[in-house]
Amino acid sequence: MIGFSIMMWFLSIILIFLGISLLKGNYFSVHGKVFETTDDKEGYAKELGRPTLLIGIGTLFSGIIAVILPQNYSIIIAIGFLLFVIVIAGIWFYKVQKRFS
Repeated sequence: MIGFSIMMWFLSIILIFLGISLLKGNYFSVHGKVFETTDDKEGYAKELGRPTLLIGIGTLFSGIIAVILPQNYSIIIAIGFLLFVIVIAGIWFYKVQKRFS
């Protein structure tokens, strides 16, 4: 359990820093067809920063859940919570893509 939690914490740190960077308008890590065809590259990066930050915070809470809950089902609940957050963020990413394409 602790190995899963440590891995989730490191991943969440990376995703939170990436989300904050995107929210500031830095688009160095953004690529793709929609990014190449849009005129507002900074606005696109800022819109992608919010769901990225959501995934980072969800990953952090997933690592915390795995440590706090009893050992029998903690990883299953943590992965279920993380999957829920990723589905929400995926729908959010899709809406951002549609708005900028």
